[in-house]
Amino acid sequence: MDEEVIVVGGGNSAGQAAVFLASSCRRVNVLVRSNGLAESMSRYLIRRIEDTLNITLRVRTELTALDGSDCLER
Repeated sequence: MDEEVIVVGGGNSAGQAAVFLASSCRRVNVLVRSNGLAESMSRYLIRRIEDTLNITLRVRTELTALDGSDCLER
């Protein structure tokens, strides 16, 4: 798949979703408000995310709006 997706959150469920999506998407962006994942995610998942080249962690990020008609555009 040539999709770029966003996972919002830094808990274990978000980490599992990011790893799962990385196998079928071009890029997975994980957005978290904090400085990192250490406080909210298991070490095992953090390592999997760090080792997966098409997952990008974006820290100190807050989602403020979503826009699109039939699909998310921005």
